[in-house]
Amino acid sequence: MCIPGSGGNKEGLAGEPGIAPKLNDRYKDPKLTQALNFVKEGYIAVAVDNPAAGEASDLERYTLGSNYDYDVVSRYLLELGWSYLGYASYLDMQVLNWMKTQKHIRKDRIVVSGFSLGTEPMMVLGTLDTSIYAFVYNDFLCQTQERAEVMTMPDKNGRRPFPNSIRHLIPDFWKNFNFPDIVAALAPRPIILTEGGLDRDLDLVRKAYAIAGTPDNVKIYHYKKFSDPDTRKNVEYLPEGLDRNEYFRMVNVDGPNHYFKSELVVPWLRKLLEER
Repeated sequence: MCIPGSGGNKEGLAGEPGIAPKLNDRYKDPKLTQALNFVKEGYIAVAVDNPAAGEASDLERYTLGSNYDYDVVSRYLLELGWSYLGYASYLDMQVLNWMKTQKHIRKDRIVVSGFSLGTEPMMVLGTLDTSIYAFVYNDFLCQTQERAEVMTMPDKNGRRPFPNSIRHLIPDFWKNFNFPDIVAALAPRPIILTEGGLDRDLDLVRKAYAIAGTPDNVKIYHYKKFSDPDTRKNVEYLPEGLDRNEYFRMVNVDGPNHYFKSELVVPWLRKLLEER
């Protein structure tokens, strides 16, 4: 199962034009077409849309294109006692359950692959369905609560920034969990993380897999810019007052090179599935 990032759609993942010209993603770019890339390797790939995007979008096919308005949908969901992530995960779970009924799909070898925004429902599916075999986490790993607490640099009008989009808002979530906790809870099932983050957070995941007795089941890569440990920030606490660019620098993110890293994922997946 392939889940796109913000602004992406299932057609782009499959290497196909969008359902309307304004919704054409970079469907010929292998840095985006994760589903097509998997198919070329001989795997079955099922691509989905995120809520309010692609086929599930509203007026964007006539106006703004892939600049989808996630926030209005998120607001309605919150008013109804849901959240954007909860709804996205619910929809993806229906597809996952359908996949298990297909004779040509091995239900004991289903891998969920998320890019950027798509890593969030990937994590939720993994915690709710222990039959999922393995995971692709194509983003940097961070503490989402800390991100809101430290990205407080005022704008030119003297206003503090909104703490990320409300599509990331989950009522009461901060009271109990952070993203590294959820990824750690996926142990001992195999997972690859392709865009690093702070070693502080990644070490929590490594520790979970070590405790589970499967330290080799987690594979972690950093952006090439930060592949050398000497080039990475290695801090326990981030200072407040950061803007977006400074935050990314502090957590070892190379924004221009944020893309689906098939060059890392495909060899890992091939080795994983051939060995078992």
